[in-house]
Amino acid sequence: MDLDFNEFAFSLRGLLDTDPSEAIKQAQCINISEDNRLSVQLKVLKGSILVDGGKITRQTEVIQEGLTLFYEVYMQCPTGNNAYNLGNGISATVGFPPHNDQWLDHQEQTREDRAKARQYFWEAVKKDDIDNELKTQILTNMGNELSASYRYGEAHDAWFFALKTDPRNGVAAYCAAQSLLWLHFHGCSSDATFEQIARLAQIIRINHDQVVSYTGAQAAEKILDFAQKWPEPPTQTACKDPFIRWIKDERLALAPTLEVTDNNLEELDWLTLPAMRYPLSRFEGTPPIFSMFNVLKSDFILARDLTWRAFDRHHWSVVEGFADTFDGAMYGPDVSAFILAHRAVLDLLDKVAVVANHYFDLGEVAGKVSFGTLWRAAPDKITKKRPLRKKVENIIRSGVRALYGLIELSGDYTRNVGILNSHKKIRNAATHRFIILHDYLFDSHEHHNEIDRHLYEPFLQEALQALRISRSAIQLLVLAIAQNEQTRRETSDEILLEQQLPNYKRDF
Repeated sequence: MDLDFNEFAFSLRGLLDTDPSEAIKQAQCINISEDNRLSVQLKVLKGSILVDGGKITRQTEVIQEGLTLFYEVYMQCPTGNNAYNLGNGISATVGFPPHNDQWLDHQEQTREDRAKARQYFWEAVKKDDIDNELKTQILTNMGNELSASYRYGEAHDAWFFALKTDPRNGVAAYCAAQSLLWLHFHGCSSDATFEQIARLAQIIRINHDQVVSYTGAQAAEKILDFAQKWPEPPTQTACKDPFIRWIKDERLALAPTLEVTDNNLEELDWLTLPAMRYPLSRFEGTPPIFSMFNVLKSDFILARDLTWRAFDRHHWSVVEGFADTFDGAMYGPDVSAFILAHRAVLDLLDKVAVVANHYFDLGEVAGKVSFGTLWRAAPDKITKKRPLRKKVENIIRSGVRALYGLIELSGDYTRNVGILNSHKKIRNAATHRFIILHDYLFDSHEHHNEIDRHLYEPFLQEALQALRISRSAIQLLVLAIAQNEQTRRETSDEILLEQQLPNYKRDF
């Protein structure tokens, strides 16, 4: 029976490439009895064919039919694979946003569903029961989800780690290359970006068979056609500095794109504000936004530096006088440095909101600005949903779509079900209570409301991710400002004075 099932599944999946309508028809004919020991596998197979076939043939009702099966399977068995299938199914029902003035309407109408898809992808990638083949696909799809909302920094993180999980993943390479092209033509990269696109194209060419296995023959042909247009990449110079290598490996440079970063520390963080344009009648000297951004940037660099130093326990003085609590808890300035760096870098999110409130003139009192509440109005009395503030909506509709990515990131960080909400909880605990890191934890540890306990090693990964969250928020802020400046230049009837400040050089 197992052999028959495997042959049937292989045949049905192959049919998706040659005749997706027939594959859907055959899948719909599968009768599943709950007492069949293969009922779960049959539901997953049927659901997969319906979701993938529905995407190819653009039949929403077919996708929904497959999604219903995925829900049933997930409720029975919430494994990583089933969480991924569910996220994939929800993502398929949403589809990609249109490239026209309906873009924002689509994003708002599908906001809850897209958040659910991200939640299931996030849950799946953290499960211990998934293999690398599935993990790399989850990360690739997560990158695509984030990219659709202009969350390009996080999207490239996902594709980067997808390739780190499976260096043969030509689909992730293709997605990253396409995104880099878009960023380059919108002024968010350097000429060296083309070298990285060539490297990604090389990955596609070398691993064409793997691309076919991930996407099917039709999609793989399009991807290979793209890769064939790029030359062989130049040899990449190895970085010898361990600090810079760490920044590159963890994607912590404050740059427009991180795929090609300089090996010179002084030029590593080259993200800057674009030239500002002001009507001649309103020009009042150097805009304060430049000062605010300088502090934002230097605070991020300090938090990153503190995190790096915290990794080296020998860097810190050996301090005596801590009581041994005999519970695996760790104490010392190096441990506190991790907690402090995590909190400090997430504090920058509110400052990002302050800069946005000032630049876009959103009208909130500076002292009351919050990253979580700035963007949306009070909940609608009927739908209970929080619509975008009218001024924010108008800014996005004018062409500043990166601002929506920042708002969506805010939702993932602020909402209890958001994929980044754990960071907010840790930050609040570190600010108002105590966080204690442990080498090991017992289930029998007594709970105290004043203390949040975390395992040391997983917390280190949380600290690194917190840096990436703030880096992404700052990247989106700069892109949103750049998009607004471009719109202002193209639509203003007034004479605009352009102001671009020179590099600041500190005298020691």
